[in-house]
Formats: sequence, C-alpha cells, structure tokens
Amino acid sequence: MNDASLDLDEVTAPKKRAGLLLFLLGLLLGIAGALLAPRYLGDYLPGGLRGRNETIEGPVLGKRLEENRLLLTVQGQQGAVLATFRKQVAEIDLLVAVGDTVTLGVSRYEPFVEDPSFRGVRKIGVGSLPESPTGGAGGASGASETGGGTATPDSS
Repeated sequence: MNDASLDLDEVTAPKKRAGLLLFLLGLLLGIAGALLAPRYLGDYLPGGLRGRNETIEGPVLGKRLEENRLLLTVQGQQGAVLATFRKQVAEIDLLVAVGDTVTLGVSRYEPFVEDPSFRGVRKIGVGSLPESPTGGAGGASGASETGGGTATPDSS
C-alpha cells in the first residue's frame, strides 16, 4: 500500500510545483505591471491609473527648443523644475511663452522631469479679448473712424 501512495505523490508533486511556479510568475508580473505600467503606458491608461498624483504650477522662467525636444524651466512651489518634452514639441512650443504660468502633472517632485503631462497654461495679461484691427471686437472703433459719436443704423 505504501507503493501506491508513493506513486500518487510522485504524480502530484510536479503538478504542485508547476502551480506554484505559475502563481509566482503571475505575482511577479502583477507587481512589475503595477510599478512600470504608469511610467511607460501612462498616456494610454485612464486618469485614475496613470500614477501622476502631483501637479507643479508656476511661471515659465526659460524655454529652449532643440531638434527633437523642448526644455521648459518652471518655478514651482518646491523649487525650479526642468521639464523635457519629446512628445507634441511643436504644439507646446507654440502654446507656451516665457512668463506664462503652466500646470504640469508628475508622479512626484523632481528637479528633472521627462515628458510630464501638460495640464494647462495661463497666458500673461490675458483678462479680456483683444480688439481686432477691423473693429470687430465691439464696433466702437468703427464709430471713432467715421467721426460719429455712436454707431446707429441709417433710418433713411
């Protein structure tokens, strides 16, 4: 009878080892995915899974456009940050000027940040809409060009 139980243990032992190895492999993949997915797949993940928890908001102190990247120096609350953008370089370059206030999303504060999420920009001195040169912003400039006091439609 001992021989039969020995044979049964020999048959089930490799299955137990295979199950344990499969479990450990899944555990390692899960841990690696949780740590690395936000870094490499952050742009493709939903907002809650991106891992970008902190925002850096402040004025742009410097801007430098190179061949395939844009460098922005931003003065945040904890200190200056050098943000390097390799994606949407032309768009961000067109949107941001020195002195504008930008909001960047990062996982934690670091002095050198690669491709942070660009969350917003506030332009310098933008409080009202600028007047167009043809007087389309309110019609007041058209009245001053003709010399009349107010612009009224002709009743004749």
